[in-house]
Amino acid sequence: MFVNRDDIAAIKKHIQEGLEPWASAYTQMIEDADKALEQESVTVTRKGDGRHEYWTDPPYRGWNKVDKTGPDARDGQINPESDRGDYMAAIALDNAVRHLGLAYAFTDDPIYAKKAVDLLRVWCVDEKTYMEPKLTNGQSPIELYITMPGMIYGGYLVLESGVWDKGVKDGWLDWVRAFSSDVRAVEHTNNFENWRLVLLSTAGVTLGDQALLDEVFEKWRSIIDWQMSPGGGMVHETGRTKSLDYSTYALNAMSLTAEIARQQGVDLYGYTLDDGRGLEFTLDHHAPFVVNPETWPHEQIAPYKGDNAAIFELAYARFQKPEYKAAIERWGRPMFEKRIMGPVTLTHGVAF
Repeated sequence: MFVNRDDIAAIKKHIQEGLEPWASAYTQMIEDADKALEQESVTVTRKGDGRHEYWTDPPYRGWNKVDKTGPDARDGQINPESDRGDYMAAIALDNAVRHLGLAYAFTDDPIYAKKAVDLLRVWCVDEKTYMEPKLTNGQSPIELYITMPGMIYGGYLVLESGVWDKGVKDGWLDWVRAFSSDVRAVEHTNNFENWRLVLLSTAGVTLGDQALLDEVFEKWRSIIDWQMSPGGGMVHETGRTKSLDYSTYALNAMSLTAEIARQQGVDLYGYTLDDGRGLEFTLDHHAPFVVNPETWPHEQIAPYKGDNAAIFELAYARFQKPEYKAAIERWGRPMFEKRIMGPVTLTHGVAF
């Protein structure tokens, strides 16, 4: 999906030789996986038995209930009274299963696979605790698009581990199939669409669904025209109050799908429209601002703290550009893509 067996074998050799940046990144990955062994099972049924729908409040709305002044919706400002319990549970699941899956892929230790499968069983399969595999309210798409792919990635990494109890593996695959079918039926007009394609591409790889992957990769190509400006900006994100965060957020998703495509023998990294617009073009545009956020010409109501900068590990591995190396050096290794891929320095780092 993001890293293959040959990649892992080469990285393990670097680790055994104590080479950087892989050795330090590996140590951090194992520490994260060991912590994930202690992760309690999470579920959307926290509000009572029989509740299987994913649901959270929109984080930027409901402000009038807090201070009764100003607009009720405030872009970029999280309402402290928002109920985000299901989202927090989904993040915990995403992180833990991804950590565990990677640890299993690098060590072959079944303890990691068993824990990952147990977490997947509770969230997706068990009759009393499963999440219904569908989108619910208006907030659910983006929250599930940025959490469920990490869960799917981890599950994919332990798919052939042999630790699945009878019926759980098929039940989990059925859940992934049903959820991706629901997601496949919708489209969006901003970064939601970029992240929707990440979800569908992870599902396509896991299910071995080539038709779905072909559809996703073609959709990825088609959205460049309405998402990227002639100068390289992300036109639906530059008007946000945290526009550098959201612009790199959309680019993060585009990069993840491009990396999945690369593993499938499809070059989205190098794809461009006739006028030159494409992923590399817009990465070039954003790299200097990731290095020097104070030069960003659009609104950014909070200091940029390197969110999504980890995509430049992927970009540098693919293009070897000094501008991308500068972004990595600005925010430091080991870099971590917190939503889906996790330790990108481990899986995609290139020695400087």
